Amino acid sequence: ALFVISAYRATSRYLYWTIVWMIYGAIMFLFSLLVTGGYGSIGDGSAAAWAIFWLIPSASIFFYAAKARRGYAVDRMMGIPEYRPRLAESRGAVLFYVAMDNVFPWLTWIACLFFGLLVVIQALCLANDHRAYDRPGALVPIQTNGGEDWYKLHVWCVGYDADTQAKGKAPVFVLLTDFGMPSTSMMGLAQGIANSGHPACIVDRPGYGWSEPGYWDQNPSDVVKSINQALTKYPINNPIVLVGWGDGGVWSQLYMQEADYTRVVGVVLLDTYPNLEILQTYALNRTTTLQNLRQLRSVSLSGTTKANTIPEVHFDKTLEESASRMFSNWRAVSPIALHRARNNKWTGFEPEDALGMHRSLFRNNLYYQAKYFEYGGTGAKLYQILLGHVVSATDAVLVYHHWPLRWPSFREGSGSAFSSPKSALNRRAGGVPLPASNSKLPVLLIASGKQFDSNCRAQGITDSEECTKWQAFAWFFYRQQIEYQQTLSQNAAFLLCTSAVSEDDKLCDTDFVWTRPNWLAAAIVKQLFGQSPATGTK
Repeated sequence: ALFVISAYRATSRYLYWTIVWMIYGAIMFLFSLLVTGGYGSIGDGSAAAWAIFWLIPSASIFFYAAKARRGYAVDRMMGIPEYRPRLAESRGAVLFYVAMDNVFPWLTWIACLFFGLLVVIQALCLANDHRAYDRPGALVPIQTNGGEDWYKLHVWCVGYDADTQAKGKAPVFVLLTDFGMPSTSMMGLAQGIANSGHPACIVDRPGYGWSEPGYWDQNPSDVVKSINQALTKYPINNPIVLVGWGDGGVWSQLYMQEADYTRVVGVVLLDTYPNLEILQTYALNRTTTLQNLRQLRSVSLSGTTKANTIPEVHFDKTLEESASRMFSNWRAVSPIALHRARNNKWTGFEPEDALGMHRSLFRNNLYYQAKYFEYGGTGAKLYQILLGHVVSATDAVLVYHHWPLRWPSFREGSGSAFSSPKSALNRRAGGVPLPASNSKLPVLLIASGKQFDSNCRAQGITDSEECTKWQAFAWFFYRQQIEYQQTLSQNAAFLLCTSAVSEDDKLCDTDFVWTRPNWLAAAIVKQLFGQSPATGTK
């Protein structure tokens, strides 16, 4: 803007590419209006005011370039030559104005051509993905945000047919993926469970897989209610067993608190932690974290009649802010295909013939938008919502254990509909109830032993400082699973995968959900029903 104004006011006609400057000013003005309106629509007044400032220079560029174009047209009619440097101007000033007026437009054309080509490539690749891979399952319309918003969630079932639906008694496994993972990441597990005679369904959260994005900045409470709506409208009227992987396990816990927990007859948590960033920060014994742990916040605990004070973990937000910026930046460049080279390392993915479809779901324009909106800019929103359901009994046990994180035990009465006399999870039936939980809901915790192995050499860690960090993480990861087992339900079991898996005779790693799905399905079915998935025998 300063260049255009100064070039216009100069006696010499340096602003030669006036039409390019006018187009640039008009585009910037339009973008400024869109950004201002976008921030204004979500109530972010400070950001909208900041975007309004762009209107001034963009309007100045268009206005002065248009005046210069009109003036130069008059000069041509009068026979004045194109360039007429004043004697008072130095040669350097003349070269600067001429170079700026030529370099900027040419760079603009080159940039437009380059990024336009990337947009075309991304569009062709997306069209090819749509032709190559048909969407499985169904898109179920969901009403959320107080009835103001409608969007569609993708529900994908294996082994759930009309006969199963008609009977309505056999439990259906409902799989919820880890953060950033589409439904294809648990496809092998769903097929493995279905091969055992138990139907399985996977739900894509808003924006992932084939689900529509929904509205901005996801509210965790609305998401779990939307999942419940999708299951009901699909329709799935059978009892369900929730299987949550990673953050999907936290979503399963929130589902038990805010959705229809009465239909849930079992919960399986795979490598699940309430909030990984907080746990890792605490494990490193950082001074700021230890100081913040002493802070107390008065909150109303569900199941009580008065407010109680419970410790809430406060920690350095740098990691979350950094992750949020990364998701936002990748979201911005998604339409120009720069992210297509990412997320390609899926060695050992099962089923192998679905790997192409799985990769395609990371390359669409909505993937990083879904991650950004689910992360919510804070990363801890899901955990914070879950904190509001902590009951005093569970809190007392965790305080006694000196454990920093909090989570609610499952509701009293949940799991009463579960009946499997051969289940390995009935070990505490009729025993003395734990003070932390009055639920008898069968809960199965499965974790990879590799993340609990403190042997740095086995982990490939040679640096002493990094080894110390890893050993701290390993102990806290293991302890978290033990705390889960002792507080979520009276019928909770912890299965640690440490040795070679029979499926491929390789050591169990953190990727066992999508590399060893058949072994994992067998372990889940055996623990819940005392049944071999291969033969159906006990």
